[in-house]
This record gives sequence, structure tokens and C-alpha cells, in this order.
Amino acid sequence: MADHPSAWRPADNHQERSPGFQRYNQFGKDVPSYEEILGIRDRLLDAQPKTVFIACHFSNQGNDLTTLSKVLDHFPNLYVDMSARDYEMGREPRTAARFLQKYQNRVMFGTDQSISEKMYRAWWRLLETPDEYIPGSNWWRLYGLELPDQVLEKLYRGNALKVLNWASGE
Repeated sequence: MADHPSAWRPADNHQERSPGFQRYNQFGKDVPSYEEILGIRDRLLDAQPKTVFIACHFSNQGNDLTTLSKVLDHFPNLYVDMSARDYEMGREPRTAARFLQKYQNRVMFGTDQSISEKMYRAWWRLLETPDEYIPGSNWWRLYGLELPDQVLEKLYRGNALKVLNWASGE
């Protein structure tokens, strides 16, 4: 719904996002604030409790999994995907692993990166291994989450089958 919260701060060398994403910077523009956009999301979810929503990029709250947990607890009709949030999960591997285990029925694997073996291998290494100091998509090193198989199955496949109302194996 929003973008990373740093997009509303002046572009400088302290940004969370890599320089290539500065084109999305909202600082000084006549746009709703990060908090206003999340408020719009919450009002929509409140108004449509029987509709299932999937918020991409951890609803742009991957930087604050405690708050995202509260949002998921409050809105049972909200699912999230993890696309483009490897750099947030891999920086706090224990917190991210606990979050993914707790919300394993509400999180889906997703990507908006180009489909390639390299992309899948990077996600595999982050989600499935205990590897440390993994090169990430920006300047941070990431740490593997070593998620259990039953969680991985739901993230990779099971939750999408459920949300799309597809029978397993079809």
C-alpha cells in the first residue's frame, strides 16, 4: 500500500533503500504520508471484513514486524507476501523466523524480481539455510532463517492454494 517508510525522508546516504530506488522518494511531494496510507489500508480492511486482501511487500511494514503482527492479529482477512523484503528479514533473522512461524498461514512467497535461478537460489538460501553473512540485494549482509519444512510448504505453495481456492494437486 505504501512504500518503505524511508521514502518519505530526504534522499541521502542514510536511506534504507538502495540508490536505484530513490526515484520512488516521496519527500516534499504532495502525497499522503506513510501513516495516512496505512490508515487508508486499515479502513478498507475494516469496511470489507469478508474480502481477502493480499498486501505485497509485507504491506511495507517488514521493517517493523511487531507492528505488522498487530495488524495481522486485528485483520484476519489480510495476507501478506514477502516479495522484495529479503533485506529486512535477513537483517533480523530470529525475529523474522518467529514472525513467519507465527503467521505461517497468512504469508506467501512472492517476487517481483526477474525469474531466474539466481533469484530462487538467493531466496532458498535466506529462507532455508542457517548461512550467515549472505550477500544481499543491497549493501547489507543477510542471515539465513532456517525455517522448518512445514512453514516453507505453506509459504511457497499451501497458502496460495488456500487463498486462490485451488485444491491441492490441481
